[in-house]
Amino acid sequence: MSTSGSRVTGSPGTSDTSAEAGSIRSEVTATAARQGALGLIGAITAGAGGLVLTIAVGRLLSAQDAGIYFTAVALFTIASSILMLGTDTGLVRALSGLRASGRPDLLRTALSHALRPVSVVSVMVALTVGLTADPLSQWVFHGPTAHQMGVVLTLLAPFLVLSTLSMVLLNGAARGLGSLRTFTTVQQVFLPVSRPVLLALTVLLVTALGASGDAALGASTATWAVAAWASPLVIAVLLAWREVHRLLPSRAAGTPSPGTEPHPASSASSTPSAPPGDHTAGAFWRATAPRAVAASFEVLIVWADVVLVTALLGAAPAAVYAAASRFVTSGTFALQAVRLSVGPLLAGAFARGDRTEAEHVHRLSVRWAVLSTWPVYLTLAIFSPGVLSILGPGFVTAATVLTLLSTAMLLVVATGNANTVLNMARRSHWAAANTGTAVVVMLTLDLLLVPRMGILGAAVGWSAAMVTDAVAGTLEVRRGLGLHSLDAGAGRAMATALVAFGLPALTIRSGVAVLDPDAAPVVVLLIGGLIATGCYLAALAVQRVPLELDELIGALRRRRPSPAGEPAAESGAEPGGRPGRTVPAQRPTGDPTDSQAPRVPRVPREGRSA
Repeated sequence: MSTSGSRVTGSPGTSDTSAEAGSIRSEVTATAARQGALGLIGAITAGAGGLVLTIAVGRLLSAQDAGIYFTAVALFTIASSILMLGTDTGLVRALSGLRASGRPDLLRTALSHALRPVSVVSVMVALTVGLTADPLSQWVFHGPTAHQMGVVLTLLAPFLVLSTLSMVLLNGAARGLGSLRTFTTVQQVFLPVSRPVLLALTVLLVTALGASGDAALGASTATWAVAAWASPLVIAVLLAWREVHRLLPSRAAGTPSPGTEPHPASSASSTPSAPPGDHTAGAFWRATAPRAVAASFEVLIVWADVVLVTALLGAAPAAVYAAASRFVTSGTFALQAVRLSVGPLLAGAFARGDRTEAEHVHRLSVRWAVLSTWPVYLTLAIFSPGVLSILGPGFVTAATVLTLLSTAMLLVVATGNANTVLNMARRSHWAAANTGTAVVVMLTLDLLLVPRMGILGAAVGWSAAMVTDAVAGTLEVRRGLGLHSLDAGAGRAMATALVAFGLPALTIRSGVAVLDPDAAPVVVLLIGGLIATGCYLAALAVQRVPLELDELIGALRRRRPSPAGEPAAESGAEPGGRPGRTVPAQRPTGDPTDSQAPRVPRVPREGRSA
């Protein structure tokens, strides 16, 4: 047995190391739980805001204007996501790795590697779009749609720069520096809440002035709606810049500013624990470039079919399809919350070579994703007519589309955040290949099926693409990284969601169809949703121990005690800046090459080998 299996207490054996491993794993759970809880709050707000926005567009705009709006937002989202060049994930990985390696002096340099190219490219693209929007729209679209799209895209061009920079700073830099607070506040609360309010007020004002179509104060109603949607980005980028400036260490190397915490290892030794060559601009972009490709493919999977439907069928059918698909993407906010919370933890674990901890975090993410999102997608799949009737009777024709997309998402969620694991493990090129294949699948099926099947063909293509990407990523995580995504806890979570939520919901939907075929779909949705939710919450209460929900709740409340006689260390990197969280103790001596990331405890090697 290795001598490193003994603690420095002089009491050899496995009991101490096993206890330490369990304690540290519990601390990992606590860290993920706290960040996940914050992200989930933001996800719920963002999802609700997205649904309200979709309802506002469906109710307030004509079918033609709604189609223009959704297509413009689709093109804008595709462009801004591509313009990030993968630096959101690249910064999380690079900055988290530097913090784990005890190199705060390199954080500003790593951030500049990302910001300079992104700023230059986004400005150049914005200028190009502003100058060529009209001829490009005439080439892709037809009739009045082409002219309206040209006007709207010209308007959106300068906002591309603001959107790109705010996402790089919040989704990349702030998360890599250990904070989710401002990302949640801005991206998941401020933007989703302000956009439907501004859009509704703007459209109602234009209508009240008696203007319609191109006579509406010199622009179409769709143009004013898009302007209202984009305007909050001005505030978003200012808040993002302030947050990152607060989190970065002072320019004196190794001196943290308020908002960051000193690294335990960095104070113990002046020797850098990471090779300097790993943090050059070339190294950053070699690791990030595949992610840039993958991110481009991912956003195409989500939004390109809306543009294709507009080009092939027209703006009105695109509005119906986009509304149905936006309900589905609103449900992914909870999945995104889990991804945001575990990304830095995975990056830190892989930076230390600790795959046991990485697998533990990944399995937690799968379980939490299933518990939080499967009821949402079961609701959308089972009560699709009721959900779409909220937008208006003209949207109910997409009920089959919504059911198909939601069913596909059940499988996608069950595979976990496989691409996040690949990205944090520096396997971005694998994720890029997966999403590239998925895009080819989607575009091929869309071009073949949309002219024949209409929007249902687009749904088939989108579903096939999402499932292809998810399954390929899961297989690579298992075979390439040796991490298991599913365990008994994940299986129990799936069974609980299906039996306790899906079965009551389906029973009510079928029973009402027999007893009262003329019942309003929205009434069936409300009754079935409330009863199914009650059953699900009761099942979670009964299953709280096997599902480890007690541990999750305890992790949210727990404060790790500091050693006797030592004050509790405050973690400035905790989302929200709340004090009271102690910095995990350093591992026993004997493995000087390992260092800990702030707030990211590790499962020691001796705990596994003893």
